[in-house]
Amino acid sequence: MKSRTFHPESVRSILVMRLYFLGDVVLATPVLEALKRRFPDARLTVLAKKRAAAVLTANPNVDEVVLYDGVADYHMPRRQWRLARRLRHERFDLAVDLSGNLLSSWLLWAADPGYRVGFNHAGFPRVLDYRIPYVAEGSVVEHLLSAVAPLGATAEPLPRIYLTDEERTNVAELLAREGISDGDPYAVLAPGANWEYRRWPAERHAALARLLRSEEGVRAVLTGSAEEVELCAKVMAESGGSALSLAGRLDVRGLAAVAERGVLFVGSDSGPMHIAGAVGTPVVALFGPNTPDRFAPRGSRSRVIRHEYPCSPCDQKQCVRPDDPCMAAITVNEVHAAARELLRTAGTDDAGGGRDD
Repeated sequence: MKSRTFHPESVRSILVMRLYFLGDVVLATPVLEALKRRFPDARLTVLAKKRAAAVLTANPNVDEVVLYDGVADYHMPRRQWRLARRLRHERFDLAVDLSGNLLSSWLLWAADPGYRVGFNHAGFPRVLDYRIPYVAEGSVVEHLLSAVAPLGATAEPLPRIYLTDEERTNVAELLAREGISDGDPYAVLAPGANWEYRRWPAERHAALARLLRSEEGVRAVLTGSAEEVELCAKVMAESGGSALSLAGRLDVRGLAAVAERGVLFVGSDSGPMHIAGAVGTPVVALFGPNTPDRFAPRGSRSRVIRHEYPCSPCDQKQCVRPDDPCMAAITVNEVHAAARELLRTAGTDDAGGGRDD
């Protein structure tokens, strides 16, 4: 394929591909803002996995979200071809591949947009007109923004999730039914994580909830997926009435609204951590196998706690020290100290965190 010349004045439609997890889509939102600023009259379409696309709802920079079902579509070639034909029919003037894996590279080739820029970890030759080198160090958000910088598209490296008034009202009503009125401060604790070795022990979440209630006057609200209901129930039971659980009762949008209204978020490196940071809530991020230099929330309203081991970072799927994993090195006292610092810096006399930028 012969590389084509980029003509910015001809861009009327843009395709952005981000076929990764929930947190990865959140981290890509500054790219969408950058593109919309650079091409304000262009229609911007995002291709994202079905489980992650909800974070793009109400985003003013996105005109359409095309869903990819990571389970059904992957195992059904006919559905993949149907998706490829749909993308090709759109005749996008510009495509940005923020995934660069085998699937996104194939879809990029099949969609045949006018100009192609992005990453290509799969190594397909000549799929892109402008290939961005992979950088294994530094902030992932800044790395993603580097994909559109050659187009003249820039934005602050601040991920954002946009909520509607209706979503905020629904969450306020849910919390009121649980005994948390408007103005009552609470901290969101997320004990779960996709990978076992990213999880901080449940009993320490419970101990933290007790300290926040007794010393800061802040109740804990536990969040988690349907698979984490039992885990959160254990934390709630051990908290001695200092925590309530909303596990299994919130979708992605509800989680974002609960986090936005909270005065603090505490959790491991996970999608909920990125969601909390993207709605402006102060975050205490607990890191173990992964590296905070790349994935931790940015800014003065976040604190990272991590104890580095010689084996970290690792692939997180099989710990070489299962009897003494790195997350177990994080103590309740140091998490409480970080939480207390953020609470006293921000103050707890308002109803929630919220963005201050």
